[in-house]
Order: sequence, then structure tokens, then C-alpha cells
Amino acid sequence: MIKAAFFDIDGTLLSFKTHAMPESTKHALRALRERGIKTVISTGRSMLELVDELKNGFDAYITLNGQLCLDETGAYRDVPVDAEDARTIVEHAYREHRYDILVQQPEASFVSRLSDRVRTVGDKVGIQYHEESYEKALSAPIYQFCVFVDPGEEHVFLDYTHNVKATRWTELFCDVVPREGGKAYGVAATLERFGLEPEEAVAFGDGENDLSMFEAVGTSVAMGNAWDSVKERATFVTNDVDDDGIYHACRRLGLL
Repeated sequence: MIKAAFFDIDGTLLSFKTHAMPESTKHALRALRERGIKTVISTGRSMLELVDELKNGFDAYITLNGQLCLDETGAYRDVPVDAEDARTIVEHAYREHRYDILVQQPEASFVSRLSDRVRTVGDKVGIQYHEESYEKALSAPIYQFCVFVDPGEEHVFLDYTHNVKATRWTELFCDVVPREGGKAYGVAATLERFGLEPEEAVAFGDGENDLSMFEAVGTSVAMGNAWDSVKERATFVTNDVDDDGIYHACRRLGLL
């Protein structure tokens, strides 16, 4: 029996076209909650980057790809990027201009430079990024970076760091988190929080950064707009986010 459902945001709950939830998705979420099923956000975004319709109604929030997890009582997983690795990436971006970065702290999210590539990503997800200084970047623990490099170029920072890894949901940048990090860690911490087993959970996603989440639950659902590599490793594939994908998956699972 499914007792918890984990949802990625971009391309899963939210449309890339409208930056909003389809009405059918809202209906499915209401139905899950009425059945007593825990609904959990599992995203690469920070709490600061959540649209208003996602800020309430969920039982827990796995943010920053599993590095900061919260429920109504506060944080139950809190794992920032290694300080030395964080400084290295910040130095490379701000002082040496090797690449652009999005810096994600608990109380702030900003970029090193508003390049065309950064603006393209902002338009894609409906977020207006802004620049902050080198000093601001090092003023608080960093929980995740988005490094704007092409697939295959991750070595430009991985060769100089020791305790981070990279994953993706777009070719425009990669998410950089602690080596012992990712959505799977957030899901595991959340299941423990709820007293549930992996077999009692389902996860919905569309990007490479959702694969570890898929491995942490008993049932995984790839959106129709998901990467091929994600579809191949899912329990089954549903419709696109804009074609009532969440709703149809929940019906197939007998949850509606």
C-alpha cells in the first residue's frame, strides 16, 4: 500500500510552459491527502524558490536535492557542501571566471553572473536570478551549487574538489551536492521521519537528479517528458506534465 508520494517540481509538478500546476495535478494531490497519503516535495530548488502554490499543503520538503529537509517542526536533515570545496568553486567562478554558478544558501539564492545562459535557465523555470558578491557567497554555508557547464565538462570543478558530486536535470547546468547527498538521502530521512518503508512510497520525476530518488522507493514514475535514461529506470512511464501525467499515474496506481 502506498503511504507516501514524493514529487519533483520542474517538469513534474510544474509545467515548463506555464510554470504552474495543471488542474488535474491539483486534483490528484487533494485526493492523495484525503486518503491519508503523505505528500512530499523533492526538489533541487530551495524553499526561497518555491512558487506560492507549493509552499503549503505538503507534509515535508526535501530541498536542494536532499541537503536540507524540513517539515512543520523544522529541519530533520541539514548537510551543507564541504567548506573547502565550496570555497574552491566560489573562487573559480568569481575570481577566475571559469564558469558561472548559482549559490544556494538557507536564506539566499543568487548567481555569480547574469550571463545569457543563466537568463535562459531562469526563463525555463520561471525564476528571476540576481547577482551577489564574492563576499556574500562565502558569508554562509552553501548547500548546493548549480554550475553552468555542458554535459561532459564536470571535470572543470570535480578535478579540484574532493567531497562533492554532480547530477543533472538539464543540459544547461549541473547540480553540485555533497558526495553523500542527493534526493535518495532526503527520501530515506523522510521515510524514517514518517516511520515508513521504501516499499510504501512512490516517487515522480523527470530528470537525472531524480534517479537516486527512484532507487529509494518501491515504485517510481517517470513523466512522459522525462529524459530517456529516467524512463528506462522507472517502474512505469506516465503522460507529459502538460497532459495530466500525475493524474493518470495516480489512477494507474489505484490512488484515485
